[in-house]
Amino acid sequence: MAFNHLTKQLNQLLTQDYLAFSSTENPVVQILSVTSFAQIAYVMQQYSIFPKELVFFTELARQKALEAGWNGVAQELKQNIAEEMGSSTQGVSHYMLLAEGLEEALGIPVKNTTPLIATSKLLKTVQLVFNQQPAYVLGATYAIEATSIPELSLIMQLIKWLLEGAMPKDLQYFFDMHLNEWELEHEEGLRTAVAAYIQPEQFGEFEAGFRAVIDAMEVWWQELAQEAISSKLTFNMAIA
Repeated sequence: MAFNHLTKQLNQLLTQDYLAFSSTENPVVQILSVTSFAQIAYVMQQYSIFPKELVFFTELARQKALEAGWNGVAQELKQNIAEEMGSSTQGVSHYMLLAEGLEEALGIPVKNTTPLIATSKLLKTVQLVFNQQPAYVLGATYAIEATSIPELSLIMQLIKWLLEGAMPKDLQYFFDMHLNEWELEHEEGLRTAVAAYIQPEQFGEFEAGFRAVIDAMEVWWQELAQEAISSKLTFNMAIA
């Protein structure tokens, strides 16, 4: 089986076997009719932590690629890290674009959000995943890239629900660039780079790493929905 066939099969899993990446079946989407602004804003705060940690996880993957002698993969990941840190956005990291955009649009604090139970569990799980062997870690890394577009589309859907209207220009720019350019390039670049090194006997390990991440994200979204629905949240709408 060719590597591109494997990645095509893995991408199909996202819509066939997982609810987290569905615009209608995602656990948080499912509770919109019975939640408040504050409860869904809480989900946005917690969500923002994962993009903040992506550079750390990508650097772990880059180091694993170097250990394996997959220098082309390491170079691709280095470029992705540079872009995440602001190489094409005047030195403003993608995380800051998102966090500041959410603060401006929703009027809630985002940048100093502390991970609570569901998000802490996700980060710990993903860190364990990224401590594994290179092919497994690169499968996990590919999962993050492969899920980016459906997940960001979902986040945009939730923000529009919160705003009940148009999104601010800067936040719309963040989503337009990720959905139409950055994430497409990252997924294709990583897939092409890994294909040059990975051997068929490593496909199973790559798939296991991929599944480990999307399994963790599936649980995360379920638990975020549970946290939101069980909380009695209110916000001071002014940013300190």
